Amino acid sequence: MSFVASNWKAGDPIGYINSDVPDLDLPSYRGQRYEIWVPDTLDLQERARLAIHAMTECTDPLADHEIYWKVYFRTTPPQMQHDWADPTVQAKFQEAVPLLRLISGSDQNLHVERKWMEVALRGIGPDGLFYSPVRGRPWAYLNGLVAQESPDGQILTPFTCGKMLSAMAVLALRDGGHLWRQCARRLADGLIELAVDAGEIAFFWPHCCDAARPGDGQVTPATGALNSEGSRVPHGLVHAYRLLGYEPALTLARKLLTYQRRYFYGIDGSFRGKDGDPMAHFHAHSHGLLAMVEYALAADDQELMQFVVRSFESARSVGANLEPRAPYEFARTPGAALVGYFPEWVNSPWWEASELCEVADMIAVALQLSEAGVGDYWDDADRWIRNMFAEGQLRTTDWINRVAEVGLTAPEAGRVTPSTVGDHATTERVAERSMGSFAGWPAANDWYVGNGAGIMHCCTANSALTIRRAWERILRYRDGYLRVNLLLNRASPWADVASHIPYQGRVDVKIKQPVDLSVRIPEWLGPQETHCQIDGEERRLCWEGRYARVGEVKPGNVATLTFAIFERTDVVSIEKQRFVLVRRGNEVVSIEPHGRYHPLYQRDHYRDGTTRWRMACRFVSDESIDW
Repeated sequence: MSFVASNWKAGDPIGYINSDVPDLDLPSYRGQRYEIWVPDTLDLQERARLAIHAMTECTDPLADHEIYWKVYFRTTPPQMQHDWADPTVQAKFQEAVPLLRLISGSDQNLHVERKWMEVALRGIGPDGLFYSPVRGRPWAYLNGLVAQESPDGQILTPFTCGKMLSAMAVLALRDGGHLWRQCARRLADGLIELAVDAGEIAFFWPHCCDAARPGDGQVTPATGALNSEGSRVPHGLVHAYRLLGYEPALTLARKLLTYQRRYFYGIDGSFRGKDGDPMAHFHAHSHGLLAMVEYALAADDQELMQFVVRSFESARSVGANLEPRAPYEFARTPGAALVGYFPEWVNSPWWEASELCEVADMIAVALQLSEAGVGDYWDDADRWIRNMFAEGQLRTTDWINRVAEVGLTAPEAGRVTPSTVGDHATTERVAERSMGSFAGWPAANDWYVGNGAGIMHCCTANSALTIRRAWERILRYRDGYLRVNLLLNRASPWADVASHIPYQGRVDVKIKQPVDLSVRIPEWLGPQETHCQIDGEERRLCWEGRYARVGEVKPGNVATLTFAIFERTDVVSIEKQRFVLVRRGNEVVSIEPHGRYHPLYQRDHYRDGTTRWRMACRFVSDESIDW
């Protein structure tokens, strides 16, 4: 029996599995707010506000604010469309949005966040697992990846359950009560019951997007390529373990990751598709590394941590081919790794766009490995954040409405008129509502060149979470010591960092609490090129590796570090194409050839050496969630 009604109309009731939902309270986002002049350089707090706009605007008020997963640019006009993956990506949004509100203080569309909480509870079945209904959601089968439907019209997707587990952990940490902790424990137990336990490994049958209980008898491991996406479940289980201290969740996470490692990675850490195929989906595997590194930290698994290092080193060298015009020491870095361009498919014979999903993953892994002290990848993270990641967020939208007119030639290119918009789509203010989204199919020099729909919000979700991870690790405070790891703008309870890079080689650290201050200088600088003043008076620096030890500073002090910043030119190969990059510090300020549709790196204003300023609204949250 199918619960997809042939006479469905927008706004029809949705048949959730659970109608017994308690009253919900969305805790307010409290903190200190103030306005201050800051250098007009990359600011992750502002990027967080933009991402919240995208994630809470791309929703359908007639379907309980379910998100539209995909945005189509090549239609006339552009449209957002529901798809089978809506619930999975929405769970990612539900994890990300509260974390970004704690950065930015944004209260935009709080009613959407509350509705998502209600939907999360309505989807919990008697077994604790999260189910997506079919009744009232006829797009549940679009793309055909989900085939199993229970007798009561519900779809069970472990992938979605894993992400919902991460979202529940965030909600539990925020409200401090029992509701979300109990939901997380039940969901973890449901996943433990659902998984096929085969000793050292565990997996979902037939795959992680469409699971069923296989019944009695031996079930051989599921090796289809779709299972390479399964790391979302152990990632959620690690979050549940960190929340609850629940050892069975960590045990299942280990077995699921062992399965991932055995079937979808080479011994050297290289990414592999089905049956060892070297052509593999980058994001499926880079997210696997993120899940592995978080498990390794939680379980103190040093062997797995070293495997992640090997695999990460292999992944960051994709596209290595550099011809420097000048003999700079750092020109040995691969072209793709200079900007953070990672292709959707590795070892592909065709040109591949770079999903921002994998860019976000690689930044997150670089940050985790660096903070754990098993490698120094701070400069990789800095380059990738400043370049492909920052350029991959949508900040102007006027060009979207012209895409269908400029001659895109992708094989699937087509045109529709408003009269042929699908039943599960909308054309209402699509470009405006997409502001702050992240690119799904960019080239090295262009936000979108015609491959794919335009936006798939899994990239927005994964990138939003990486905004949080990067912002959190710009600086770290512990026991009176403040360490600045990345020279990016950041407000905090201890100090505010104002970065003039790349206009000038200058960073101001405005002290709020007494701290012992250290600042990491990037790889393109030497200690002898770095100078420090405290309120205009020279301060001699001591050095610990690449960290300039400023020493004790007091509230009201401003520690100003200055250094040379210069431009260099590199001729590089990025995903089978040749480019000329001009970089100022780690930041690309020019690229040739230029993009055609929405060109990247339009940054000439950075090159005259004069800092531009803007008034920023700063927010310092009263809450602290380490994520």
